[in-house]
Amino acid sequence: MSGTSLEAKNFAGALPRAIAGGFVGTVVFTLMMKFLAPMMIGHPMDIAALLGTFTGLGVSAGIAMHLLLGSLGFAVGFLLVGPYLPGPVWIRGVTFMAGVWLLAGLVAMPLLGVGLFFGGAKEAMAALLGHVLLGAILGTIARLPSRRIPGTTT
Repeated sequence: MSGTSLEAKNFAGALPRAIAGGFVGTVVFTLMMKFLAPMMIGHPMDIAALLGTFTGLGVSAGIAMHLLLGSLGFAVGFLLVGPYLPGPVWIRGVTFMAGVWLLAGLVAMPLLGVGLFFGGAKEAMAALLGHVLLGAILGTIARLPSRRIPGTTT
């Protein structure tokens, strides 16, 4: 990756583009789950409403949590993990978000009361499609920090 335009100098320099990528990806993901999911699985998948209901804070708070997780949480996670994943940066984003999908299906969704892997095979596939697209957008917009240790010449 050294010397390419796809590399940021450091974490702080890479963060604004990663946040932008996470935000755009989250908005696209959310729109897919609202408008495309009903055609795929027969009902929308509304994570913001789910988060708002689970916390008891309402849908507005759920929207804020969903956008913060997608914009900031996934951006920071991608900047930490992405430099160590193989392939072009957009594939790294896809790989990272596929891992997020796996953790969400195994841990987060059961804790939120949806069930293992989003409650069913169709739901799991719709969620995977959304996560993959979010990852591709995140990876395309973000610039990863170098994985070289500062002060080394190799």
